[in-house]
Amino acid sequence: MDLTKPIDISSVNNTAVKYKKEIKTLDMLAADRLLKHFSLVSGVTDSIVLSHMVPGDNNSRGYDGTFTANKKIGTITPRTLTVRPIVYEISDEPERLRRTFITEVRGKVENPEDFYRWLIEWCIAKASEELYNALMVADYNSGTAGAHINNAFDGLGTIISDEITATNISAANGNYYDPETAYTSANIGDLLLAHVRSLPATFRDKGGLIIMSTDMGDLYDDWYKAEHDAPPMVDTAGQTVLDGTNGKFKISRQPNFSDQRVIITRDNNIVYGTDKMSDMASLKAFNSGNPYLFTATMKYVFGLQIVSLDKSLFSTNKLYSTSGSGS
Repeated sequence: MDLTKPIDISSVNNTAVKYKKEIKTLDMLAADRLLKHFSLVSGVTDSIVLSHMVPGDNNSRGYDGTFTANKKIGTITPRTLTVRPIVYEISDEPERLRRTFITEVRGKVENPEDFYRWLIEWCIAKASEELYNALMVADYNSGTAGAHINNAFDGLGTIISDEITATNISAANGNYYDPETAYTSANIGDLLLAHVRSLPATFRDKGGLIIMSTDMGDLYDDWYKAEHDAPPMVDTAGQTVLDGTNGKFKISRQPNFSDQRVIITRDNNIVYGTDKMSDMASLKAFNSGNPYLFTATMKYVFGLQIVSLDKSLFSTNKLYSTSGSGS
């Protein structure tokens, strides 16, 4: 087979339609490592106002013969989930794509439809990997949004930094923990446990997710290994729960993230939004006018938001550098 011949654009698009129910959306691939802990909000074309009710206190009282009904059921703090357009593009030589397919999948090109389906799924997987790497660090900038996905929307780290600046995350609000020192392999397990124990009792009882960087995860593994006598041939790396919480607080390690930031949140308190789920699996090939290039694109909208910053659902930490200064 001639590996250099142009890729049939119509056949690629027809294959995408044929297998549209079987091709996974990009949030189900690499990005699922983090998004699986969040809730999906679909049908968002621009923005949507989220609301979570924090139950009120002391709605119950002893009955004295009268009904007053003067207690609100709780407090709602609206927060806005905004989605931004993102585009994934590919323009590459057919030979390079076919050789990648041969190397990774088949060993040889057999049914062309197998190649077309692989090509679609391979591109969506690459787009998912790029989204995953941006989830924590992306910082929306309208002037440079088209330059890199890291400027296309606000990642979780950016959202938190902005909320700290706005004082919505603060010691006074009870959702800003001060470890009083930088995390090291000698203290990280103790500091994380102290952070959890500073949470409201209802939060601790229900458990949650601890998000931190890959490097912080390595520090925790080193701490864990020093604290526990591991049997021979037992690898203690990659711990997934915080020691001392009876498995209630899971650990999620994320790349490209502040080495000292810790996020503790209840399940489903962080959401990601998009418009049509089909857009996240819809790669479309088109004619660029150059037969020596295969050109395709996928366009979707995406955004992240924390549903509630209430101390019963969310907490993060004051940052310290290794020199000891905090911010």
